[in-house]
Amino acid sequence: MSNVARLHEWLTTAATLAPGGTRDHLVTQAQEILLPTPAVHLDTTNEEVRAFLDNHPDLEVVTVIDEDGHPSGLINRFIFAEAYSRPFSREVYGKRSCIAWMDKDPLVMDEGTAIEDLVKAAVSKGPKVLKDGFIGTREGRFVGQGTGFSLLKAMEALEAEKTRQLLESIDYASAIQRSHLRNSDRHLGDALKDYSLHWAPRDVVGGDCYFFRQTPEGLFGAIVDCTGHGVPGAFMTLITLSYLSFLVGAHDGETNPGAVLTQLNRHIKEVLAQGNDVETVFPMDASGRSSDDGMDVAAFLLAPNGRSLLFSGAHLPLIITDVATGESRLVEGERMGIGYVRTPDAFVWASETVALPEDSRVMVPTDGITDQIGGPKRISMGRKRLVEWLNSVCAQSAASIGKEFLTHFEAWQGSQVRRDDATFLLFTPGSTHPVTG
Repeated sequence: MSNVARLHEWLTTAATLAPGGTRDHLVTQAQEILLPTPAVHLDTTNEEVRAFLDNHPDLEVVTVIDEDGHPSGLINRFIFAEAYSRPFSREVYGKRSCIAWMDKDPLVMDEGTAIEDLVKAAVSKGPKVLKDGFIGTREGRFVGQGTGFSLLKAMEALEAEKTRQLLESIDYASAIQRSHLRNSDRHLGDALKDYSLHWAPRDVVGGDCYFFRQTPEGLFGAIVDCTGHGVPGAFMTLITLSYLSFLVGAHDGETNPGAVLTQLNRHIKEVLAQGNDVETVFPMDASGRSSDDGMDVAAFLLAPNGRSLLFSGAHLPLIITDVATGESRLVEGERMGIGYVRTPDAFVWASETVALPEDSRVMVPTDGITDQIGGPKRISMGRKRLVEWLNSVCAQSAASIGKEFLTHFEAWQGSQVRRDDATFLLFTPGSTHPVTG
């Protein structure tokens, strides 16, 4: 079998390693892409090299070895041909050793070298490896050559496999995150007749989450926007949701929103070692970063009759719209995030009693909604534009407004890239179901 045929056979095998392939075999070491090729010796003359290349038209490079089989260099067919065809080159160099036009510093790697290490070595050698490939050895002696193209294909297949494994892991993480939200979906549906809840992580998993529990005192709810998005944000949501389930969901659990945020702040700072009253437990990572993560939260306890609620906020507001007047007001809460290093360990969030109009709509958006760039001027939506839009449609049911807002939000975003996870809760307070405990 010719070297070209061997290369074609290898590439056919490597093609199965691409996404969607069988992945029966994944190239991981240099020996798997080495082709057994003939070599010439240091004492081979240039005229003999010319004849050798004529007899092996499929070889673009040939390895030069010493008397013990150790590689000494590479001769590139095209560089050799160009130099040897110059006037008087045959007469002057024909009987001389072939080292005249030999690359004396090729990439030489042991056949057991991992593909990742081989690629790093190839990059350090520069672009010539893509043209000339590399020399493979066993115990220092020549065993074959690998092409730059085969090296790229092997690395591509390996990266494709790593990507597949990563995406499968993220998909599984998404299932875990959604399972934590499912119980809240049930509690919200049991508590309210008219509502719209939209949760749209920017990536497969995200840093936004929500938590709802029916309690004897009414419906407890929290909309949470954690630091970041993607996998880091998702880790934060799992820490948060687990603690809220423990704190609020337990028998005789805490339902005062301010007390919940106060205790959540202490918990996050303790778990992430971000307390500012004691020395940080965890050192900086290799990049010099130390942890400073947290979240914005809007928490409320809706009275069973739907005419009032207790509210406590950390940067996230409530938007309350009076259907009778078509006007909205914002309830801001505290300008202090939960869990961050700059947030005092002992900071206390207060709860504010908010009276609700007989016919009203309440909305809680995360900043993925208000900060989204779009519109004709390519600016953020902002709270003011959001409130103006809510005022224009408030006579509709919360469920209808929610559907219409998704269309409005998509139109606002247009061709702009999503900046963050986007979550909102919109509900009619007077649509409560009787509390069942």
